[in-house]
Amino acid sequence: MRLWMFFLLLCAGGASLAQQPLAPRSFNENIHSIQVYPEGNKLGYPLIALGSGERLEFHFDMFADEIESLRFGVVHCGHDWKPSSLDYPQYVRGFQSDQISDIEYSFNTLFDFIHYQFSYPTDMSQLTLSGNYAMIVYSGMDINDEASRLVVYRFVVYEQQATVRANVHASSIIAQRYTHQEVDFDLAHKGTSINDPMHDIHALILQNFNWKRSSNYLKPIFIQPDVLTFDYFGGENTFEGCAEWRFFEMKDLRYQSNQVEHIAQLDDGYHVYLRPCVPEGKRAYSSWQDINGNFLVKNDQGGDDNLEADYVWAHVVLQMPEISDAAVLIEGAFNAYEKPFPCTYDPGLRAYTAKLLLKQGYYNYRFLLRDKYVSNDNIAVIEGSHAATENDYHIIIYMYDRTIGADRIIAVAAQ
Repeated sequence: MRLWMFFLLLCAGGASLAQQPLAPRSFNENIHSIQVYPEGNKLGYPLIALGSGERLEFHFDMFADEIESLRFGVVHCGHDWKPSSLDYPQYVRGFQSDQISDIEYSFNTLFDFIHYQFSYPTDMSQLTLSGNYAMIVYSGMDINDEASRLVVYRFVVYEQQATVRANVHASSIIAQRYTHQEVDFDLAHKGTSINDPMHDIHALILQNFNWKRSSNYLKPIFIQPDVLTFDYFGGENTFEGCAEWRFFEMKDLRYQSNQVEHIAQLDDGYHVYLRPCVPEGKRAYSSWQDINGNFLVKNDQGGDDNLEADYVWAHVVLQMPEISDAAVLIEGAFNAYEKPFPCTYDPGLRAYTAKLLLKQGYYNYRFLLRDKYVSNDNIAVIEGSHAATENDYHIIIYMYDRTIGADRIIAVAAQ
């Protein structure tokens, strides 16, 4: 009896594991510079219209001596990024997976790496259903074998069955008026039947396409025959404005940009030493151009950025007193926001320092505090937060389709 109960618990645990949300990440420490963007638009966000002919580019580098035979494939997910219950023929016309064939060695670089890239959809694999999608790169032949996974990307495929009318402004909560931004919107869905809006509709707001900084799945607060209103008063649709992103450039290692103190070539490669920076939390708002947390791979001296942009050690210094009960971390799109890079406190410098291995290019980054006891992240203490900060917002409307038993995306709007 006990063995039987143990077997049931083991199976239940395996089922629970399989239904964990699929987050963007790398499973191999030798994989770097993971990127996904619309074809030809390196700073674009990974979302395409269903049936539009648009495609996404997927890239990553692997530090290895020999090329590996790797495959890629898609998995349809619900609004919560857990794999849906659909079989792949229900959302793919053609093959669920394919082999990566565009693979090349780096050249004219001190770091040797192999660059893998592919585009999707392909002639042999077309999506027939909108929704959240995880693109999985794996070794072997089974996309469901979690042990063989190397990279997971997230991308969004949408329909325009409805229209989102949005307005971004300073928070209507008095205490947050100068620090937070509020995103109010209506969903006009004339011609699209929504039988049970309170159960079937999940509305999500993304700030700078960072899934870590998103609203909870919102429900309409006012329902009219053809319009759903999402205009809250309790802060459910508000975000810290934060500050403009810190940045540095290392596209040409012959010259120092204004954020670089000096550049040195050592035995283990190029080292770029950034000018020491200080907390901005208590300063007034300052405006400058940024790319909202993104990064751009670029080598001004080369002809092929993917293959000729070298890897560089970037040294970051943040001058501030040590905080004993919190860790200082660095985040940006370069680490998909999933694994912020830890800083180390140097008592001699009275500063937090970090040494990051990054591909040549232009980078946005920022610091955050993570409480050591409850793992809460705080950006405003170091970076500040301002309602005037420029941010990108995307509103994604999920509708549960009862005929297929899965979430579709019936509207997307960018602000």
